[in-house]
Order: sequence, then structure tokens, then C-alpha cells
Amino acid sequence: MAKINTEERSQTYPQMAEKTGLIISYSPKEGGSLIVAAVGENGGAVAETSFGAKRVDEAHILWMEATELLRSRAKMGQAPATIRAAVEKLFALFRGEKVSFEDDAVALKERKPSGEFVANPGKEIDIDVDGVVYKRLPVKTRVITMKDTDILPLIEEYVKPYLKPGDILFVSEKTLAITQGRIVSMSDIKPTALARFLGRNVGNYYGTDDFHGFGHGTAIAMEAFIQEAGYARAVFAAAVSAITRPFGIKGLFYRICGKSAKSVDCPMSFLILEYAHSVKFAPKDPTGNAKRIANALGCDTVILDANYRGAFSLGKSDRAITEEFVGELFRDNPLGQSDEMTPFCIVRKK
Repeated sequence: MAKINTEERSQTYPQMAEKTGLIISYSPKEGGSLIVAAVGENGGAVAETSFGAKRVDEAHILWMEATELLRSRAKMGQAPATIRAAVEKLFALFRGEKVSFEDDAVALKERKPSGEFVANPGKEIDIDVDGVVYKRLPVKTRVITMKDTDILPLIEEYVKPYLKPGDILFVSEKTLAITQGRIVSMSDIKPTALARFLGRNVGNYYGTDDFHGFGHGTAIAMEAFIQEAGYARAVFAAAVSAITRPFGIKGLFYRICGKSAKSVDCPMSFLILEYAHSVKFAPKDPTGNAKRIANALGCDTVILDANYRGAFSLGKSDRAITEEFVGELFRDNPLGQSDEMTPFCIVRKK
């Protein structure tokens, strides 16, 4: 008889049951397969998706997205029926079914855009960089989707009214990538043996208290990373990293592969269902787009990639803006990583 994978364990997420009427369960089965389910108050499955042993990464991703979706939607104050419909669509995506996002987009539009510059939870507006205090003003927007095919009208609508002389605008690279259609389904990414090997060696600490995100620690994300970097460069970078790591030299793998590859993101979103089963590639021509935005608005612009591990630029309108400055300014990722809906940030010297 086939054995259950001992590296996996059954787990449940009941924390949002009172507000949503749902519990998420994760169950390893014989032969290494897995089932992730959303269970109603009566114990019956509201939604369920099964995964073969080769799709363990996707099972992990769905577990994370489903639990975070319950938390985020409950925080937004959505009705249990609305949340349940979103969960059903999320699970359907991972079963490979075609899903309409129109109803969900309407529900998310209940979050009105705002010109009030309020710090995201756990973050501060003001930050000191080398003895100079800067205000970081996150700009809320509506949900941005692939129907938005140009980022400039969005910036002119949501950012331009609040700009002052001397401001610097930071634009989320994820938002620029969305408007360029740089989003593909996970199903379109076919991991190679190299991607599976390299992905296993990325420490994302999944299943522990130190887990903050998958990064490139899944075969799907690593395959996209390799495609962005190029196979030869990825192999060379991996070899150099393996040789130098025992000497305490870290980070060469990403440095050699380059910023564009580092910017690959999978999974992309749990809040916006359109992207919940998607991989994001780096935006095209970030420097050119930074200059285009700067020329239109009259302020320096940076295309920013930020997460809990740090921040770096993909493109800048002015080369005088240093990477050290960008990294320090956004060292605590003030724009957030989940449901904040603040893709733009105005930075102003206080």
C-alpha cells in the first residue's frame, strides 16, 4: 500500500470561521497526493481541489491563498456569502476551470480610492535616511487589472493631484507589469528538473513561523525565474553560488541572474482572483517607463520592487537616485504585500 508523504501533515485553519462560516483544511493522502478544501459550518465541503504528488507546490500555494483570502475579505467586511463565492472561484482556478471575475471585481470596488495619506498597518509615514526625514505618502487606488493597458492614466488620476515640486514618485513594478500583460497562468509554466532542484534550495521556511512568502522557492516560480534570466546564466549562477556559499559569500545567484529575474513573482495575489493562479514576469523597459512618467508629471520616478526582504529599483528616471537610498527608504516595505491597494508612493522631503 502506498504511504502518506511524511513530510506533509494535516492542518486546518478555523480562525475566520465565525466571520466567514468557512474552515480551510489541508489533507495529505496515500501516494503523496493532497486535498485542500473549504469546509462549511455543517462539515460539508464548499469547495475542494486535489493535487497529485508533482503539484505539491500548488497545494501549498492554494492553502496559503485560501487562508489569506478569508482573513482579507473578513477584514474588508464582506458578507459571508460574498466571501464564499470568492473561495469557490479560487478553488476552481486551481482545478483549471474557466472563471468569470466580474462579480468579484464589483465586490472589490467597494473599496473607494482615497487621497488621504494614511500609513499601512504596522508602518510609519516618516522615515529617516542618513539624517534626512522623508514623508512616504502611499496612494490608494481601485483594483488595477489587465483591462488597464497603460499605467500613465492611472498615475495621472490618482497621483498627479497630490504632487508637489521636489517629490519623487515610486511605482510598484507589479502594477506596471499588470498593465503590460506580463501575467501568465501557473498552468502555462512547465517546471524542468533544474527548476525543481534550484527551487528546493531556496529557503522560504514554508510551514514555520518564519514563513513570509514563497519567493522563488517553488518549482513553478523558479522555472519562470530561469526563463527570465536565461538557462545558461541560471546554471552559471547556481554553480558560482555553490562554490562560494561555503566561504560565507551569499547573494551571488541573484546578482548574476539580474534584477529582472529576481522580480519574477509566484504566487501573485490572493485578493484579486484574476491573479490568484498567476505568475508575474518583470515589466518591460522599466527605465524607459520611469522616464516617460517623469516627463509627463515633472517629477523623478522610480519603478520599485519591494517585499519583506528589502527593496530595489528596476528603473529610474534619474541615475543620481542611488540603490542605497531606495533600499533604505523602503526597508520596511511601507506599501505592503497583500491587500493594501497602494501601488504608488509619493516621497517628500520633510
